[in-house]
Amino acid sequence: FYDRSSLGEQDFIAVHRADGEFLAAKVGGTLDGNNARLFPAPPRFDQASGLKALDASQFADGAARLVAWQRLSGYPLTATVGLAAADIQAGADDASDHARQTALGVTALLAVAGFCGIVASLRAAERARREARVKDTYRLATDSAREGFFMIRSIADEHGEIVDFVVQDCNERGAAFVGFGRDELLGMRFRELYRGAALSKVMGIFRLAMDTGFHEDEFMARRDRGGRPLWLQRKLVRSEDALAMTVRDISDAKAHAQALARLACEDALTTLHNRHWLMQTMPQSLEAARAGGRQLALLFFDLDDFKNVNNTLGHAAGDDLLRLTAMRLRSALRPGDHAVRLGGDEFTVILEQVDGAEQVAKVTERVIAALREPFVLSDGSRHTVHASIGISMFPADGDDADTLLKHADIAMYAVKASGKGQYHFYKPALSASLMQRLALEQALREAVDGDQFVLHYQPRVDTVTGALCSMEALVRWQHPQRGLVGPMEFIEVAEAMGLIQALGQQVADKVCVQLRAWEAQGLRPVPVSINVSAEQFNHGDVPGMIASCIARHGIPPALLEVELTESCMLVADRPVADELAAIKALGVKLLVDDFGTGYSSLSQLQQLDLDVLKVDRAFTAQLCRGREGVAFFRAIVSMAHVLGMSVVAEGVETLEELQILADMGCDEVQGY
Repeated sequence: FYDRSSLGEQDFIAVHRADGEFLAAKVGGTLDGNNARLFPAPPRFDQASGLKALDASQFADGAARLVAWQRLSGYPLTATVGLAAADIQAGADDASDHARQTALGVTALLAVAGFCGIVASLRAAERARREARVKDTYRLATDSAREGFFMIRSIADEHGEIVDFVVQDCNERGAAFVGFGRDELLGMRFRELYRGAALSKVMGIFRLAMDTGFHEDEFMARRDRGGRPLWLQRKLVRSEDALAMTVRDISDAKAHAQALARLACEDALTTLHNRHWLMQTMPQSLEAARAGGRQLALLFFDLDDFKNVNNTLGHAAGDDLLRLTAMRLRSALRPGDHAVRLGGDEFTVILEQVDGAEQVAKVTERVIAALREPFVLSDGSRHTVHASIGISMFPADGDDADTLLKHADIAMYAVKASGKGQYHFYKPALSASLMQRLALEQALREAVDGDQFVLHYQPRVDTVTGALCSMEALVRWQHPQRGLVGPMEFIEVAEAMGLIQALGQQVADKVCVQLRAWEAQGLRPVPVSINVSAEQFNHGDVPGMIASCIARHGIPPALLEVELTESCMLVADRPVADELAAIKALGVKLLVDDFGTGYSSLSQLQQLDLDVLKVDRAFTAQLCRGREGVAFFRAIVSMAHVLGMSVVAEGVETLEELQILADMGCDEVQGY
């Protein structure tokens, strides 16, 4: 910073504090931090910079000097330069020359000193900013007392590569997450905390955070004493060569999210997997089977006659039966097999580890056998249902979930057509039967929309006099190509398709129109009964439909009668008794159709205000085959009369049957 040749024996350069205390001084060729050699008392300079001639009394060596000084910006220091007056006055020319050179030296010295001050000031400001960032990061990490926080410094080798991390600071909660006390954890390196794959994984994460400046993830740290997993959310923010980390316990939120995910894939009633799970999982299972060159089987089935149980005993009993079915299904399957409830009484099973059709058949037979045993419901009643199972195989019958489901469904319908309670493997020829069903459904929709149904009226007559008492309206489908189609071919399909409401409305309207037509022709009309199914009660407003028909066509209510099956009047979870009472309040009679084929009992008949009991033709056929048949029929007639109901015998075809019925007091008869 200075030229040694420019300093005479009595010249000096010095740096001192604001109070005058010298930090260092160069006098001639001697470096000395003791200001006593220069000034007897610390010098006082009022201005930040200046030039002044000081006489000999101001200096300890008695030599007068010309002194220049400059305070350093940003620091409490002053740089001072002194030249001996004797040397200055040695000669005018030399003095002038020397003064110029000295001034230049002083100026250079002051400029360098100023530059050094600026650099030092900038460095100090940068350190202050870094400290502020660290403090801000620290505050960010400790905002919530529920969080653990850590300050973790990176350790690099001589090439600048990060080889480890060390815990510089943490709070007690953070240390607890790791399983240590705070004092134990401070100063520990990752290589002391982790081993093997765990060390490689955590080092990768923290190195990534150092590269990107931020990282966030979730991980399972360990399990608590109760075996509950401890899930943590981790956030890493870089601060220079360190990382500020916050850790939050998200175990409850994770458990809640997992429970929601499980519920989304679980059937609420049976706790089996549901359709959503099936459609999510099947692609993965199929891909695994494809990659491993293995077969996979899909079983599709529903419970035969489940609808009867559901409609007669109520949905609570139906739900009970479905839960028991799920339990038995689980017991019949192998470990690794998956049972799924698709909805209603439809189930599917995925068999992933199969060697061929023979092994699939064995599992299927176990399922059928398990479901064949009578079910004891919570009310103590026993019921027997069967499973009709369709089977499709991967890859032979399809390479995606939708195709396999469709083909298993087709195979199941083939079972139902040939005899329930069995199983059937899919064959391409079975698709033809499904196409027929689809064609039937489409034609049935067109029939309802195009009013293709006609009514035939079957009379009921007095057993003794033979007089016409009433008639039953029997619906037939006037098919454009096939001609008349009986109800056995389309009523069940109409119920399954949800068309039975519209069809029932058309039948009621046609009956009312015919009654008005007979009346207009001068004929004395007799009551006509219409059939109402359980589906109409379950999903419609039967009293409202009948009331609107009577009002719209202006017929006496006594001319319209309603026939219902035993399953209609025994739906327990709907206010059927109220609906039947509403129908009766209109002045419409209620008839029980096909009595003896359902689940009704004497107590149930007593609870409902019914008018007519129609005995199924199966019992009429037994009248001429022995005394037991006559005795049973006579008991039914006696019971009905005690309840205030009249009795109609269905399917009467011979005079012998008619005579037996007349003798026992049966009120009316109807043919077949």
